[in-house]
Amino acid sequence: MTSQPRTNDGLEIQPTNEQPQTRRDIAGNPEEIPEPVVKNGVVVSSATKPEAKSVWLAWLYIFNWYPGHYSKEEKRLLRKLDRTILPLICSMYFIKWLDQSNINNAYNSGMKEELNLKGIEYNLFSTFYNIGYLVMEIPCMLLISRPKYARWVLPICETLWSIITFVQCRNNSAPMIYGMRFLMGLFETPAATGSLYVLSSWYRSDEVFKRAGVWYVSSNIGAMFGGYMQAAAHAGLDGKGGMAGWRWVFIIDGIISLPIAIAGFFLYPGVPTSPRVWWLSEDDQKLAQARMQDDGMRKSKKIGKKMLKRVFRKWHFYIAVCTYVCFQLTTWVAGQMIVWVKSTGQYSVEMINILPTGVQALAIVVGITVPSFVMVYPIWVPFCFAGTVLLFCHSTLLVWNIPLGLHFAAYFLLGMSSCITPMLFPWVHLIMKDDNEARSFTTGAMMTVGWAFFTWYNVVAFPITKGPRWTKGFSANVALTCCYLTLFMIGQFLWRRDIKAGLYKRAIEEEENEEAVNEKLGPDALDDKVTDHQVGRAHIEDKNAKDERIKEIK
Repeated sequence: MTSQPRTNDGLEIQPTNEQPQTRRDIAGNPEEIPEPVVKNGVVVSSATKPEAKSVWLAWLYIFNWYPGHYSKEEKRLLRKLDRTILPLICSMYFIKWLDQSNINNAYNSGMKEELNLKGIEYNLFSTFYNIGYLVMEIPCMLLISRPKYARWVLPICETLWSIITFVQCRNNSAPMIYGMRFLMGLFETPAATGSLYVLSSWYRSDEVFKRAGVWYVSSNIGAMFGGYMQAAAHAGLDGKGGMAGWRWVFIIDGIISLPIAIAGFFLYPGVPTSPRVWWLSEDDQKLAQARMQDDGMRKSKKIGKKMLKRVFRKWHFYIAVCTYVCFQLTTWVAGQMIVWVKSTGQYSVEMINILPTGVQALAIVVGITVPSFVMVYPIWVPFCFAGTVLLFCHSTLLVWNIPLGLHFAAYFLLGMSSCITPMLFPWVHLIMKDDNEARSFTTGAMMTVGWAFFTWYNVVAFPITKGPRWTKGFSANVALTCCYLTLFMIGQFLWRRDIKAGLYKRAIEEEENEEAVNEKLGPDALDDKVTDHQVGRAHIEDKNAKDERIKEIK
């Protein structure tokens, strides 16, 4: 009979007196690490220094998901995570984008005429969706940061949005669609930032980027698949059961979504300090906790005023939010290209819809490959490379009077934007990994503020009446691209400065000292204020114990 699942209080990472060892820094700050590294009696092979990697053969490491210096136990754990967590969150993100594309496809496939939709009602579909999304973003992220609730937030939300997807096949008026889109926005909130939070909680700093790339391209696949599914439903199901083809799309979408949501209740593991899921052994969970402790991840703290002070008094929040907002505003690509392709007058209706999908195809390739280079190069190298390519594209479109082939190249290369998010969000988790609540709040705020600006930006910068040559919009995109590249490099500089100053190391020492004090004073002291005298006495006793152990060893 299996033992009762234990929460953070039972399977919690135990404090140690040894100085925590951390792996080489992704930003290019390698540290000499003794071998082997042991955390709480668990050998963490991934913390040992790997063999030097050739920068000229970096592309080979794209396919190396399980480094040779990892132990058999750690490789087995990673394979379990890759077979379970990665497919779950990729499926969830795929369905999210499938839902978003299907409302647009349905509108253009008969819903507009059947429901007699007029004026700006179509634009309001996105507005109500964004309102729901923005309202729930930060609260949902804070819930996911709680180990007890982390296992259930995503499956519950996915189940609810699957039910709403089914209900949308009965849409009969614009107000009903507004309500459905608002609820969809509420419940689809954790599909993006929640997924990245979970990835960053289970995978080490040099493992998470390539997984994030695979996760992110599922959105491009969802956007492409939505159009194909709408075409198939319109051709084969239109009129079946007395329903139009566009209504069948929501039924098919729900049929795809619901089984994945149900599977999440049995397979989704939450975070390493959540109650243990059945497919992880107790040794697996201890190893997962030890790995993340070695990588600098700290245990969860209370959510309250102190958390907000930690967020707003540090530079991380402002750099992260401003960087993402500037990037997010430059990502409307396919919508621009389809207007330009149509304006040339050289292509059929079919080609007008097919050619812009080339952006998504390139985005899939780039989204997987470029983030993988982070395990070889410092993160600023692939990030700035991608940003420079995007800057070239925006500048080329600003010039406008260029050869047709270069015009196509500029639009297609804008698909490079798909690799920015899989690097930017894990980077934010990386620089804030010592504070779970602050990083969940910050990433939630990034998405909230980013989409709040994105909602109105395209209307102002890229009005359809001014297309396809949006001089004002292309100029703004050039400036915004320069801004987010500059902000990212400033953040990188500040992070390296803090590491050199020992700020992260001191934070870890303070936490371990606090744990040592609480352990010596007993559990009853946790709810009471600890005096300076008690703290000092506990520290002295702890130091004396260390000295005694050193003498015994000698």
